Amino acid sequence: MENAQLVSMCILILSGAFALISLGLLLIRMSGAVKQATVLMTMVETTLTKVNHILDDINNKMEMLNAPVELFSGFFSKGGLKATLLSGLGLLTSMFRRKK
Repeated sequence: MENAQLVSMCILILSGAFALISLGLLLIRMSGAVKQATVLMTMVETTLTKVNHILDDINNKMEMLNAPVELFSGFFSKGGLKATLLSGLGLLTSMFRRKK
């Protein structure tokens, strides 16, 4: 009976050692995966920063292009032509008044 207990204890010790080795390998691989994820996250962060900068530039250029279009469309909007003519006349009269 002692031989059976000795064999079962050896099997238990070997299975425990195998479980600890497997757990160690799992933790080592997980740490490598976490390092790779950290590197990827920094790359994603820099890419998003560049994309935000590009989108800000595009928005600024679209706003600069929109100003002349709004000025031109103001001529054809309802009542816009009258207001534009009046403002143009006001600009001309103010220029002539300053010269005197």
